[in-house]
Amino acid sequence: MKMIKTLMISSTILASMSLLAQTPLHQTASSTPVSTHTTDVPYGDNPNIFKVLGHKAQQTAQSTATKVDQAAQKGIEKIRPKVANVWEETKVLGTETTAVAKEKSQHAAATINQKVNDAKVGIMGSPDQQPAPIVSHPLSQSSTEVTFAPESAPAVQLPSSQNRSMTN
Repeated sequence: MKMIKTLMISSTILASMSLLAQTPLHQTASSTPVSTHTTDVPYGDNPNIFKVLGHKAQQTAQSTATKVDQAAQKGIEKIRPKVANVWEETKVLGTETTAVAKEKSQHAAATINQKVNDAKVGIMGSPDQQPAPIVSHPLSQSSTEVTFAPESAPAVQLPSSQNRSMTN
């Protein structure tokens, strides 16, 4: 690559020097204009060596650029199907991963909601259940006998004065 750049810069400098060398710096009124005619050779019948070298360097650079372009196009054509295949596989994998993640997140959300509801039922009780009955009986009575208080009875009965003296 450095060789091509060096060649291009040197050929440009050489070509410009040869153009300046061929043009007269000033023309007098008595001098006759030089007739220019085109020939098949791109650098004239009797060319300057620098003009020939510049032309050859330009041709070499153009042919090198053409070859590099053709090689790059061949490489791209070889790589293009592989890249397209990898891209399609990536899209499919991404879609599958997204579906799995969505399913797992929905399952996790359902599990969390169920546990929250279970915790609420455990702490506060179910709204469908009847409240626990309030059992009241005198302290002297055995706890194995469970009797339910009537609905109209007060929820809490104060122990009698006899039972208080025993516990103090």
